Amino acid sequence: MNHQQQEEAEKVEEPQEAEVAQQNSQSKSNRGETRRVQLTGGSTLVVSLPSDWAKGVGLKAKDEVFMVPQTDMSLLVIPGTRVEKTPERVIEISQKEDEDEILRAFIAYYVSGFDVVRLKFKTPQPELRSKLKAHIRHKLIGVEIVEETTDNILAQCLHGNVDLPLKKALSRMAIITSSMQFDAVKSLTNSDTALAAEIIDRDDEVDRFAHFISRQLNLAVHNRVMIQEIGLATAQDCMNYRMIVKSIERIADHAAQIAGSEILLERRKISPSLVEHIMKLSKLSSEVYDNALRAVHSGSSKMANDAILKLKQVSKEEELATEELISSRLDNKAVISLRLALESLRRIAEYSSDICEIVVNMMVGSPL
Repeated sequence: MNHQQQEEAEKVEEPQEAEVAQQNSQSKSNRGETRRVQLTGGSTLVVSLPSDWAKGVGLKAKDEVFMVPQTDMSLLVIPGTRVEKTPERVIEISQKEDEDEILRAFIAYYVSGFDVVRLKFKTPQPELRSKLKAHIRHKLIGVEIVEETTDNILAQCLHGNVDLPLKKALSRMAIITSSMQFDAVKSLTNSDTALAAEIIDRDDEVDRFAHFISRQLNLAVHNRVMIQEIGLATAQDCMNYRMIVKSIERIADHAAQIAGSEILLERRKISPSLVEHIMKLSKLSSEVYDNALRAVHSGSSKMANDAILKLKQVSKEEELATEELISSRLDNKAVISLRLALESLRRIAEYSSDICEIVVNMMVGSPL
């Protein structure tokens, strides 16, 4: 290799070495590093901030940082100069856009924690615009339409964690769900179609709280300061409560399914013996659900485990009710409708059992 070739080879190697050094530096920063605590002024403990991190967030001398002690004994350091801005999200709507698809996209942005969402119509669609506004107000908590033109809707998602804390919202959601189950069985056994229809509409209210709580949890996961503001202790709690909310939401869906079974029955009468079995099954299922909620609020593993044990009784009573249903003289359509209702009552107990298992896991805590 001559002298010129050697120089060219060295030029190629130099940026490679620099790149490797940069990657090692980034890898070290991502893994964290150990820094020694110094004593200054006789009583003040001082530790230096990583220079790469400080540069990355724009910190300089005399700037302030916000420090929040965490329940896991760590310390959260937030640059005081950092201004959190949630960018505006735009949903563009063409002439052939599906109404449900647009609504799902809006709800996704809402649940993810975005504050400002704009619906932009490529062509004026007054009827669709009116429907979307009604759906947004009906299905979501804390959303205001702050601007509207023929081709735009600007929605502002308000911060509601102060006026409606997470646990209070969860409690309201759980109460509505409990009343749905009670009334659904009542509509089934009394052949009350009007009540059944009202219960199905009530499911939308449960969904509103589910979306609202999910939004709070998603925001808290990305902003650890907010975790304590909404009444939780750790990021792991956010995951646990998200699963609890999902289970309650599914329980409400099954209560609506029971109400739907009554509508399908078309006022066919149920025998007193079958009504008795349905009432017993409903009572057991409600007990599991109520005890699961008490376990959540009290943090009692014993209460949670006692509720889980009741699941066997629920399964046994469902079998007896199914046998009674099969031996009845109802037509096939009625049998299928009632079988779905019995299955929903069992599923309510199973989802309640899932909540209890989450409570048990929460009581164990984190090893870190």
